Amino acid sequence: MSFGPPPAPYTASVLDARRRNRRRRGLVLGTVALLAAAVTVAVWTLAAGGETPADRRPAAARQDPDDIRETVETRPRTPDSVGVLLVRKTIRTVGQNVPAAGTWATGTTFAKGYGNRVEGYRLGAPAAEDGNDASREAWHITFPAAPCAVTQHVSVDGRTAVVHPGRAPGKNADETDLLDLPCDRLTVFDVDTGKRLWTVKLPGDGSAMNANVTMADGAVAVSWGTGSAAYDMTGGKRLWADPTPSACTDLGFGGGRELVALQTCGESADPTYRVQKVNPRTGKALWTYKVAPGVNEVFVVSSSPAVVAVAAGDYQVTDLIALSDTGRARGTIRIDRDHQAVRCDGTFNAAVEACRGIVVGQEQAYISTNGEVVAYDLDTGNTVFKFDSPDGRETHPLRMSGGKVVAYRKGSSFGPDSIVSLDPATRRQTALLYFSGGHELLDVNDPVHSDDVLYEQGRVFFAARGVTGPADKGEVGGSEVLAVGIESVG
Repeated sequence: MSFGPPPAPYTASVLDARRRNRRRRGLVLGTVALLAAAVTVAVWTLAAGGETPADRRPAAARQDPDDIRETVETRPRTPDSVGVLLVRKTIRTVGQNVPAAGTWATGTTFAKGYGNRVEGYRLGAPAAEDGNDASREAWHITFPAAPCAVTQHVSVDGRTAVVHPGRAPGKNADETDLLDLPCDRLTVFDVDTGKRLWTVKLPGDGSAMNANVTMADGAVAVSWGTGSAAYDMTGGKRLWADPTPSACTDLGFGGGRELVALQTCGESADPTYRVQKVNPRTGKALWTYKVAPGVNEVFVVSSSPAVVAVAAGDYQVTDLIALSDTGRARGTIRIDRDHQAVRCDGTFNAAVEACRGIVVGQEQAYISTNGEVVAYDLDTGNTVFKFDSPDGRETHPLRMSGGKVVAYRKGSSFGPDSIVSLDPATRRQTALLYFSGGHELLDVNDPVHSDDVLYEQGRVFFAARGVTGPADKGEVGGSEVLAVGIESVG
């Protein structure tokens, strides 16, 4: 040939951790408030809320074990909630930044990257009364150094993938030294059990700055800046490789239902971009779309339907371009950065599936605009309709669930934080979870700009992408919140 949950931990997460060095202190006190009282918020009717025939219709086709999971959420018996997970970490080194790339969940397990480990926590019981569920760790796997690329995708049978160095850093290595480690190993593991299913050495010696991994159609695709390859998800057999690309190089891949490659061509100082739909099993390009010159960055928002975000004349997203089944431009959505909460993190790493505030359905893209979720037609780029937000509270789409949109709505003095289901067919909004605390509790000022927000099988998780040590010796011994989990009391 010649595509989360998150940025590479040695790059964007370290920078984010430095920027919010003191911001996370309020999180500890707020989380204690969640667990000190069972959250029993009166059922608060959303605009046009309530169960509809659309709530009851089957929305998920049968999937094979190695397909990428597409969970369809159901409405719980009550949206009232309780904390089910709270994980804290104590960092004793002043100013130390610990990467925490990777956030995954199944019906029984929550898994989180932390340093050179991935830790699995068993779900199903209320959160610990002492304010820390670290003792409930069910399993962990370790790597020589922290993973430098992860994918948010999980297969139907619970597999996910990380790229990591094959050797450990030196004894006195600092963050700069970690960037120089060859990111040359690919590992697939089981989220439920923590079992390391297979590990392979990649053909090239990529760095943390260039590593990228995703999954699609039974294959795990990885790129490392100077080459790319794909492996069978079940056994790790290499399916294809392009270790020495010529004119164009795979910058990264977008996965899910399909595999889409983002390529850079020409001189690195003035590159051009192209997007290819790729057969995951053979590496053969099925179509190619050439991005117009003058674009500084490109991201894969969705692989099916194919949608890319571009930063034209700037390093912030200016347009979304929907592509047809043959790779032709289908429609363009203009992004107004003053009103639309869209962010794609990619300047400092090779994460191309890195856009937040955008969710793509089959015919429409859903974007947080002025605090509401607005539907845009993929063919015309025009506004189709919007989901009003009560009291002007911000609502951010998280993912599709069948034909509906799952979104996080911030709390205010008028109502609690919530997870809501938005139905484009009926324009109805249905509450899935209510929980209290707002900004003080969760320290998520904006899921577009902040930590991982994951809703999976009736639970919402807020997880840090990196945690920071104390600012001075007087604060050594304090703890930082790594993850919070909430589910319905019913």
